[in-house]
Amino acid sequence: MQKKTFFGLNFTSLTTNEIVEQVVSTQSIDDSKFKLLVTTNVDHLVTMQKNNQFKKLCEDAWIVTADGFPVFKFLRFMNQDVKGRITGADLFPKIMNKLDQEKHSPYFIVAQKNTAYFLKRWLIDNNFKGANERVIVPDFGFEKDQQFTEEILTNIAQNNVTHLFFGVGAPKSELWMDTNRDKLQGVKGFGFGAGIDFFAGEMKRAPLWMQKFGLEWLFRLLSEPRRLAKRYLISSWSFLFLAIAEYKQHKDTQ
Repeated sequence: MQKKTFFGLNFTSLTTNEIVEQVVSTQSIDDSKFKLLVTTNVDHLVTMQKNNQFKKLCEDAWIVTADGFPVFKFLRFMNQDVKGRITGADLFPKIMNKLDQEKHSPYFIVAQKNTAYFLKRWLIDNNFKGANERVIVPDFGFEKDQQFTEEILTNIAQNNVTHLFFGVGAPKSELWMDTNRDKLQGVKGFGFGAGIDFFAGEMKRAPLWMQKFGLEWLFRLLSEPRRLAKRYLISSWSFLFLAIAEYKQHKDTQ
């Protein structure tokens, strides 16, 4: 099956477990580069049309998965070899279970204090040193604070971080990592958003039947209506036009 790009992105044909193995592998063709994994949902694709830096970093990402149900269904409709929806919420616990304190050095930037506490306890229970230094809850707008950014980067360097996990939402997570990629050499980066809060038990994920039928967005909307109403009820409609344009473009090139 011929591999094509859609929405400018090279979606992976790897399975969830194959991605996890690459994420935790200590062997790489070029360990000097920063590697970003992007779990693409409808909001990502809409944001790409408004933010050129975000668009470029997604296009250049190390691994790109289809997170959103509509994105996955569209790729399947276009006969692309994607193994299924691969979300940050699915990947994060699998990666965490594979991290080895002898080989890996994780670092977490999260939005909730309770999530941070859970992660620190997890690090201690799994024999990772310096748990308190590896988890931070930044103030709102931290991405615009250069002094704070330098403090984070210094801390990351001192801890020889190999895996950087963000749980503060897109696109600020990805934009921060991309802006500072030159100081994140050898690091693998992940913007897993609420997936980290699910892992910590601070947020409840949609039931499996809702995930199966593509209704996870509805569960999230009902859980956080004030924060997510605009995204799901207004902005997401732009995806329909993006999908139609993408379909026509690929049909015309056949």
